[in-house]
Order: sequence, then structure tokens, then C-alpha cells
Amino acid sequence: MSSSANDSSMGKTENVYIRRRLEAVAGLMAIGFLILSIRAVDLHWIQSEALKSAADKQRYRQFETTAPRGPIVDVNGRTLAESVEVPSIAAIAHEVPDERISELARALGLNVKKLQKKLHNKQGFVWLSRLVSPATAGKVMALNIEGIRQESEWRRYHPLGPEIGHLLGFVGIDGSGLEGVERNYNDTLAGKPGIQQVQRDARGHSLPGGIWLKKPAIGQKLHLSLDSTIQSIAYAALADGVRRQDAKGGSVVVMRPADGAVVAMANWPGFNPNNFGQYKPGQWRNRVITDVFEPGSTLKPFTVAAALKTGKWKPESKVFCENGNYQVADYTIHDDHEEGWLDMTGLIARSSNIGAAKVALDIGPEQLYNTLTDVGFKRRSGIGLGGESPGIIPSIGRWGPVETANIAFGQGIAVTPLQLATAFCVLANDGYYVAPKLLANKTGSTRKRVISERDARTIRAMLEAATGPEGTGSLAVPAGYRVAGKTGTAQKPSADGSYANDKFTAVFAGMAPANNPELVVIVVIDEPQKSIYGGQVAAPVFRNIVATALPYLGISPTQTEAPAWSVAHASAESDNIVSKQSLLRLSLREARHIASAKGLQLRTHGTGWVSRQKPLSFASLQAGDVVEVWLNE
Repeated sequence: MSSSANDSSMGKTENVYIRRRLEAVAGLMAIGFLILSIRAVDLHWIQSEALKSAADKQRYRQFETTAPRGPIVDVNGRTLAESVEVPSIAAIAHEVPDERISELARALGLNVKKLQKKLHNKQGFVWLSRLVSPATAGKVMALNIEGIRQESEWRRYHPLGPEIGHLLGFVGIDGSGLEGVERNYNDTLAGKPGIQQVQRDARGHSLPGGIWLKKPAIGQKLHLSLDSTIQSIAYAALADGVRRQDAKGGSVVVMRPADGAVVAMANWPGFNPNNFGQYKPGQWRNRVITDVFEPGSTLKPFTVAAALKTGKWKPESKVFCENGNYQVADYTIHDDHEEGWLDMTGLIARSSNIGAAKVALDIGPEQLYNTLTDVGFKRRSGIGLGGESPGIIPSIGRWGPVETANIAFGQGIAVTPLQLATAFCVLANDGYYVAPKLLANKTGSTRKRVISERDARTIRAMLEAATGPEGTGSLAVPAGYRVAGKTGTAQKPSADGSYANDKFTAVFAGMAPANNPELVVIVVIDEPQKSIYGGQVAAPVFRNIVATALPYLGISPTQTEAPAWSVAHASAESDNIVSKQSLLRLSLREARHIASAKGLQLRTHGTGWVSRQKPLSFASLQAGDVVEVWLNE
């Protein structure tokens, strides 16, 4: 009994123990299930968005891509600047094997240590070499290095290169305009960047391809008033003129006076905006608007305009030019030629400093100052380009007799080529001032009368006489056309405030055709070496520009017989054309002129000077045939 009772008691105790253990396990399991349920609710509902975001960050990588800039086109729609898609090499930094960095550096043409510095201690996306050539990109991708990616970016390309570099400027590697039109109209031209997403696998390695979260948007088109053909003509003529004179440099601006449109703006030496890093920053500036010079005798027409405005002086009024020497206070004014009595036409045609000085001293400084500022001197034109100089005219309170006399013939003040062109447009416009413009679709500036129509036309006739046989600008006249213009020769100021004896600026400012001006052209040659005079140095450049530009614009020669003062030049030029059987080593302007004279159609490639021609000789060609030329800088 006792043993059986004990067994029964132990069995009950053991059953209770087992039951309690089962209950404990069940309770623990219930708690575990409850915790898992709570965790599941937390993960699937409460933290789902945060966890999804974290997972996406591990799986995806986003980066911003540049957008193509809007094109820049000329007045005829020809492309002056465009964005071209080119490859760039990038990497997911932590994926690139260390042992392959050296061969990657060789393919990219980079220093190994610099490349290692770019990749080490970085986890995400990094640019290695941007805007590379397709050949370089192909070489890199052929290495099949893990983590290396080829991306597409946009590079700015300027087809005319050095011909237009100073005006258009250039774009940096980040797609922002840094100089010229590209900088000043950056907000218009710049596109809106896009966002691209790259996917990675479970090990963090990037997968091929990607998707656009936001596609880049191209910038707006910019339509300039520039005519690329006249730009090429002006650039070639300027380069030829500078080279012939062994000059330091030069500038040309061509304007359409009717609406102030700038149709050409060139400097020499040029710089190629496609490779701007190869030039010094000082070579980037657009000297047509930034650099000032003393205009010399090209200012005399405005001295005469100021005098005519008073009513006291008439076109036939005469001034005694003191036979070449005239004392003002303790300062002596000289003329290159001894002159006696000259009327206003003679004053301009013979370019008498003494005559201009005596006229200015008679009318007083205020009258001259007001006329100069009315036609656009001493203020920025508002053309829309950065770095424009307002020029220099002393405040009128500083004008004594010597200063007034000097300014009358273009000394003691400084102007930009664009300001001088704008002022001559007043004379071409029958006395109306029109601000210069660079945008083709810009509404016309308000026309403001600053000189009477009668006086403007009178001075224009005087300027035509200045290009006649008795004038200083006879070499500016192409056969068959009438030109109104003025030469200028000015000593350059020295650092000590005096004038250099061996440094000059030669200028020609004029318009054509003289009776109904379609173009105003300003030519400035800096420090010519073979001759210093505007009539010898700058006037031929003017002639070469208008001789080609006017026929291009459909303005045919109107004179049945060339003026006497241009016959000798025309004859020599004709002889040269007849003897020419090749265009090799000629400028684009010269090539066009000769091809036109022979009745041939000219097909051109590139810019600069003719280096190749097809066919090699004109001997077998007839009028209407095509001659093809390739030009290089």
C-alpha cells in the first residue's frame, strides 16, 4: 500500500510538473508569437516607409546630369554655338579594384596618384575624367574594370572658332558660361539639369543602365544680329591687315546703322573658345568693348558737327590753319601738312589739327562736350556684354584752352571701337542716335535726334570728300562704290602721362555706300610697324571688308566708272586676279573676291587661310564651275 501510494503520488507530481513545463513553454511561445506579431506590425506598417527608403538607398544611387545649352545662331540661322553630346568617365569609387587603378590611369592619361586620391576613401559616384574623346572612352571601357561607368555629358562647340571667340566667349566644364555672350546670356542659354538613377545589386555593385527621374531640358535658342559671313570677311581682312603691318593687334566692328545691329565684331589675335584653357585670361577679353584708345582725327567730324549746331559756323566758313604751327597757351599744335585757309570740308579732308582746335576754342568746351556725349561717348552702350568700358572724357570743369584744343582733334579722350561705330552711325542715320544691339529679335531702340538732318548729311558729304583724291582716306574706297569716312592716327599714351614716340594707333571709321549707308565699319590697328597712318594702315582693311560685304548683301557697284583716286589700285588688283590660277595661301576674303571675279562658285571648309584647293588650277574651269577650298589657321 505504501509503495503503491507513493508511486501514485509521484506520478501525480510528475504530471503536474510536465503540465507546468508545457504551460510555460506555451506561454513563452505565445509571448514570442506576440512579439513577432508586434514586430511584424511595426515592420510592415509602422516602419515600412522608412525601411523601404533605406533599402532604396542601398539599391539605388542618384546623381545630377548637366543639360544641353540652347544654341546660338546668327541672323540667318547659322549655328554659332551648340552643345554636342560627348562621353565622360565616372566610377562607383569603392567598387574599383586597387590593382587596376594604374592601367585605368594610363588609359585616361592621368597621374596614378591623383587617380588613387579620387577613388580612395570614397563610396559613391565620382567623376574621373569629363568630356573625353570617344577614342579615350572606348579604350577605358574595353578594360572592363568593375565600377567604371561611361556617362554622356554636353560639350560646347563653336564652329567658327577664333573668328568669333572674343564675342561668344566660352563655357566651363560644369556647363556654365564664363565669358562673352555665353556668360552674359547664361540664364537664357542654360538648360535645366536632369536626375539619373543607377541600380545596385545585393553586394552593392552597380548594374548596367539607369533610369531618368527627371530628364534634362535644353536651354533656349539665342538669335544674334551677327552675320557669320560678314564676321568671317571682317576677321580675315583684319588678320591680313595686322600681319602686313607687323602690328600688335587690331579690332573691327561692323554695324547696320538703320537699327544699330552689330553684324560683325572681331579682334586679332583671336582665341579659340573650343580650347580656351590654352590661352591666358588677358587674351579672352573682347577688345572692341573693353579697350579704349585715343580716336585721333576720327573725332573731327563731331567737332565740326558741334560747330554747325551753333549756327555761327557754316559748311563754307573758313578757318586759317596757321601754316602748320599754332600756339595755345604754352602748347604748340602741329599739322602734318602746312595749311592756310580751309573751309569745313577742307578741314576734314585735309585733317587739320589746327583747324579743329581753333573751331573748338571758338564754340567753347560745353558745346563740344554736349555733342560728344550726345552721340554716345563717355557712356556704356548697353549692348549686353560684360566688361564694357564707358570710355574717358574729362569732366568739363577740367577743360582749359589746351584740353579743349586737344580733344577737338581726338587727343586727351579715350573711346572704344564700339562707341566710335555708334557715333558714326549717327551721321549715317541722318542725325539719329540708335543704341547698338546684339540680339536679332530685340525691339528697336528709341531713335533720338542729336544732330540735325541737314548737318548730318553735310558732314557725310565732307567725309566722302575725305576719301577723295585730296583726302587722307583714298585707300578706303573699293572700285565702283562711294565711301564716306575719316582716318585717324594717334600717339599712344605712356605710363608717365606723356606720349610715346614710337607707339601709335591707326584708325579708319567710315560708311558705305556714302549716299545711303548700309554699313558702318570701324578699323583699329594697334602699334603698326611699317606705317603709322590710318590712311595707309587701317583704310585698306576697311576697303577689303566693304568690297566683299556689299556684294554679299546684294549691293552692287553703282558707279559706271571708278573714281580717279581708286583707278590705280583697281588696275593692280585686276591684274592680280587675272594672273591668279590658285587660291592657296590666300585669306577667305581674297579667295571669295578672286572666285567672284572669275565667275566661279566657291565652296569653303574651315576658317583661316587656304591650305588645299580642288581642282588645283583654274585653267580648266569655266564661269559657273565650282572650286572647293579647305582653310586652316
